[in-house]
Parts: sequence; structure tokens; C-alpha cells
Amino acid sequence: MDTASETIDFSVDREAVDNRSGNFLFTVGNVSSGKSTLQNVLVYKLYTDNRTQLEYANIDGDAGHDVILDNWVQNLKKGYLPHRSQAGRFQEFNVRFRGKKRRALDFSFIEISGEDIRTIRPTVESVQEGLTPKLHDTLDKYLRLTGANKRFIFVSDASKNRKHGNPAPFDEDMLFTALIGHLLSNTGIRLNRIDTLFAAAKWDIVENEYRSEKEYFAVNFPATTKAVKATSRINAYYMPFSIGKVEESEENGEVIAKVNGVHDQYVEVLISWLYYTFTGRELQGFPKVRQNLWDRIKALAAR
Repeated sequence: MDTASETIDFSVDREAVDNRSGNFLFTVGNVSSGKSTLQNVLVYKLYTDNRTQLEYANIDGDAGHDVILDNWVQNLKKGYLPHRSQAGRFQEFNVRFRGKKRRALDFSFIEISGEDIRTIRPTVESVQEGLTPKLHDTLDKYLRLTGANKRFIFVSDASKNRKHGNPAPFDEDMLFTALIGHLLSNTGIRLNRIDTLFAAAKWDIVENEYRSEKEYFAVNFPATTKAVKATSRINAYYMPFSIGKVEESEENGEVIAKVNGVHDQYVEVLISWLYYTFTGRELQGFPKVRQNLWDRIKALAAR
């Protein structure tokens, strides 16, 4: 497996974050939830699909940026899954893509470890010690950019929320609720509106246990569901996500997990959602995102 992308340090200079503008995607989730896999598959699909044209549109001319993204594509072509994001390292990637007869969309996404995200989640220990949970400083600085359009993907590890197995602790629910509260509150980021996509990763493991991804989140994320329904400032979409069939094989005496063909249907929904929420237009040949009148009526009735 090519590990060049793991040795290149492309960390964000915190001071360079000031006064940034443009479109930003934040992928949120616990440790090993599937954030890196989702981002890798997104870049891979945009690069390999003949309906889209992708550019590595780095803003500072650092070739390391392009090397990392290209390694994501090449490794997935060979079936290799991505490594976990390293704690303490923030990497920003800039890409541009267009669909047929559609203008290009430029956006940046931040590679963030689950350890750096979950510092905002209150714990028994933090309460006992009188500590106030606080989001990582660099991430918080990105979120406070006033000239940026922000979108959020909340990724849950569905394999840890089996419907008929041992109930999982509501760590993810607490994490999502804490971050949503921080984004909306007057003492936090004070966003007027949040466009979110809730993704149930590793969906193939639980797809026969839940009627839909919406039921999955309603059952396992009661506090998050309540927070979404309590305000009109959150525009929430839901999707299942699975990279494909993962098999183990032996290479050089080491057991390696590899994916046998990337599932297209899930990442196509992700691409559609991204393009639509940033531009207000649908991508030709991709799943439709725009809610119809009945969807909007049901959403209003649920609040």
C-alpha cells in the first residue's frame, strides 16, 4: 500500500485561517466512525466518474496537497482503505468539480481526527473536575469564519448501534448535540442556519435491522433528533453510507482489509447533496436532492 500520504505533513497554519472565504465542508464524527473513508470515497468518485470533472485546486501551490489526494484515489483503486486521521493534525484540502452543463463548485474540507472533535462532548470526568468542554481551537477558528459558506456531515458508525444487540452508549448522540448547540448558541458560533447531512456509515451491517436511515437516527440519536426538530434553523438530510464489501487478505505476511468494489449509489447521493446545498442546482444524471411539497409538509409537521 502506498503510504506517501501518511508521511507528508500538510497541517494547517492556524494563522492562515484568518479572513478566509468560500465554501467549507466539515465532516463530524467519533473516532473510527468512517469520516476518512467517506471523504476518500468522495474524492475517488469525483475523480473516476465520467459525469464529473475534478481538479485538485490547492490555494497555496503546495504540491503535497495534490500528492495526498492522488494517493487517496490510487489506493482506493487498489482496494485499500484509508488510515485514521492523526490526532492533533488538521489538513485542509481544496477541490473543484463540475457536472455536465453545470458551473464548477469550489469547496474546501478539513481532515480532522475524532479525538479533536469530541473534546466538546461533556463527560463525567469533566463535570467532576469542573472543566468546560471546548472545541479544538483551530476547528473553532474555521467555524467562526464570517465570509464562509459552511456545510456539515455528521457521520455515525452504524456497526456500533445494532438494533437487537447490546445498546451502545449515546456517545455519538452527545457529541452531535453538543456541537449543534455550539454552532447555534449565542455563546458559540451563532450560525443563522445549519445545512447538515446525517450519514449512517457501515450501513450494510444494519440495513436489515432498520426500515430506513431516518429510523436509525431517530432510535439511536434521541437528543440530536430533538434538537433538529426544535428549530427551523437546521435543514437536515439523511443518508445511508457503505463503501462496499470489505474482505481480508494477506499481503507480505500481514492481514489487510480491502474493499472489493466501491458502492456508487451512496456516494452519488453525497455528491448531489454537496452540489445542491452549495449552488441551489441539481447535478444532471445524479439523484435528486430537492424536497417536494409533501416532504416539506412532513418536515414541518414533525417540528
